[in-house]
Amino acid sequence: MTKSEYISKEIRGKIQNGTYAINMQIPTEKEFCKIYKVSRITIKKAIDQLVTEGLLAKRRGSGTFVKGLEEQKGKVVSQTNGLFNSIDKSKVKSTALVFEVIPAGKEIAAKLNIDENSFVYHIIRYRSDSKDWQVIDYVYMPIELIPGLNKDILQHSIYQYIEKDLGYTIQSAHRVLKAIRPNEYDKKYLHLKDTDPVLSIEQIGYLDDGAPFEFSEQHHIGDKFEFRTVSIR
Repeated sequence: MTKSEYISKEIRGKIQNGTYAINMQIPTEKEFCKIYKVSRITIKKAIDQLVTEGLLAKRRGSGTFVKGLEEQKGKVVSQTNGLFNSIDKSKVKSTALVFEVIPAGKEIAAKLNIDENSFVYHIIRYRSDSKDWQVIDYVYMPIELIPGLNKDILQHSIYQYIEKDLGYTIQSAHRVLKAIRPNEYDKKYLHLKDTDPVLSIEQIGYLDDGAPFEFSEQHHIGDKFEFRTVSIR
């Protein structure tokens, strides 16, 4: 881990535990240089990473602040590993519909902060439990960062493979929720019509060193998904 990655991790942790609260101004780059005894370039790199992740916002002439929800422009930001904590994961079955390796391309490369010519896994999975929970995952992951994926892993837990087998720590996920129309996979596997609503949850997942390891969309049946949140003023 580089010095800038270590500093990003430290600051990220203080944001998550509330040491640096929402809308609070963090120390200046000059002050951080004294705290960590590193160059200003190293501090700038660490701060810029957190800005990219959406945890910090730079305000011209004022400084850098912990980003509040009002600045997310409709995005839902979460520092949790699992969105479906109420689901009994032992009863979830996964079926790989698509598993291939493709060049990232411009859009996916921008999401994952990689070169356009880098290769990524392209994964589509149908997942369900013993009740009526169903979802289709559309996933892109960089091969260089997440090597060794195979269909057997896809039938179980990719996140478990990443943390237990590869030894990474999954830190956070930035999510955008929106209503869309179903695509061909949604219609076939979720048994939807053209006019049925789909809840799409777009996500970029980050490791604890700030590296984005996943860009995905999860498609849920619109009238069978409930999202709850609590807003604290």
